[in-house]
Amino acid sequence: MKKYLVTAMAGLLLLAPTAYAATPSTVISAPSPYPAGCDHKDPVGTNYPNAEVQPDIAVDPRNPAHMVSAWQTDRWSGVGGHGLVTAATFDGGRTWTRATPAVSTCAGGGFDRATDTQVTIAPNGMVFLVSLSMNTVTPQGDHALLVVKSGDGGRSWGAPTTIIREGTGDTSNIWNDLPAIYATGRDVYVAWDRINLNDGTAPIYLAHSADGGATWGEPRKVVDFGAGNGVSGVRLATAQGNSTLDSSTQGSSTHGSSTQGNLVAFFSYYQLKPDGSYDQSWQSIRSADHGETWSAPTVVGPVKSVGTTEPGGKGVRDGHDIFGQLAAGPHGELRAVWQGSQFAGDHDGAVLATSTDGGATWSAPVPVGSSPAQQFMPAVAVNSDGVVGVTYYQLDSTGTSYWLATSANGTSWRTSKLAGPFDITAAPVVNAGQYYVGDFHGMAAAGPCFVSVFAKTNSGQPDNRTDIVFTVG
Repeated sequence: MKKYLVTAMAGLLLLAPTAYAATPSTVISAPSPYPAGCDHKDPVGTNYPNAEVQPDIAVDPRNPAHMVSAWQTDRWSGVGGHGLVTAATFDGGRTWTRATPAVSTCAGGGFDRATDTQVTIAPNGMVFLVSLSMNTVTPQGDHALLVVKSGDGGRSWGAPTTIIREGTGDTSNIWNDLPAIYATGRDVYVAWDRINLNDGTAPIYLAHSADGGATWGEPRKVVDFGAGNGVSGVRLATAQGNSTLDSSTQGSSTHGSSTQGNLVAFFSYYQLKPDGSYDQSWQSIRSADHGETWSAPTVVGPVKSVGTTEPGGKGVRDGHDIFGQLAAGPHGELRAVWQGSQFAGDHDGAVLATSTDGGATWSAPVPVGSSPAQQFMPAVAVNSDGVVGVTYYQLDSTGTSYWLATSANGTSWRTSKLAGPFDITAAPVVNAGQYYVGDFHGMAAAGPCFVSVFAKTNSGQPDNRTDIVFTVG
């Protein structure tokens, strides 16, 4: 215990920015470890070498100096990249060790491309990573959700475990998308939307390991919203609170309260209307029994956004209407954020909602600060003092910058610029003609500090369009 306390305090001292210094900002990516053509396939689409996008980050719950980040590199214009790269630090971000999990051919795995990674660290220091890996260049065909784990803190990775593999034969109409991974003790969860490409139905699926990732239960549908309806961008967290589930709990034969925290899933929900259009809302469900049974959905807020456009008129693919983010605080609170236009009107800003009862009910959504500029792709964390932090990109006439907003009460905000401005038009371009740095980025709390990773563009460097930047605020 004494050794742990010394390590943790050293980590906090390394992380904490002084009152007189600029907020630390460090590039943690490097030139791609994957050579051109390493997938041994004829190229389909445009490849952007050394373009790193869509990073995530996790902090060790017992040692805030230990963090692991993951991202995709060599992004293709269609989908995915040559592979994933991870970076681990044990000294609060001063130094980083990179590794290449074997989730793609270029890294010694069995799939041509990889994308949509998330990373989580269990209380014992075991690190888990999920990848959507594929032998296809469109969201249809052979693909799998893979989990790899690291017993040395992210310095190296074991062989992948296949959670689910579909897209051919009898499942040629199925696409498993946007996985989330989350570890609590020896419980590890992977959640995703399983899309039926024939009718658009996309229920939530879950795979659960109760032994630290040694074995996994069969993937199963936990909530079915009916034909034509579905979800995207599932995010998981655990919060203490009143975990009594109502009588509409799906698939449950018994009800009652529990002292354990609720496992909460937050997601974007779409419902097919008779005219063929959709109603959309942000919703949550909760489970008091390790994901075995779940409550009926609770509406958190409306999906309402206009998307992001750079001054030249081209769009930025920003994950609006698809991805929100969820975080739990030290006092049982849950904070959810998303990109929305309900307060700004003609442009999007960051929007936040709060639950103080384990996800049973949510506050009315509120704006995160106020700005006449476009804000997109927010992420959220809650620090050890209960302060909520939200990071986001901001685009105005000076370019694109990266910001942190903090609040002790969730209504009054203090904002600071962490990086930028930079030119979003230097980013990779995806098939829809939009500029792309990811559909999400990673943020977490490290004791009283907020840490994040995001993709920053490099102007005039066509062979190195983006880097991954680590910040402390």
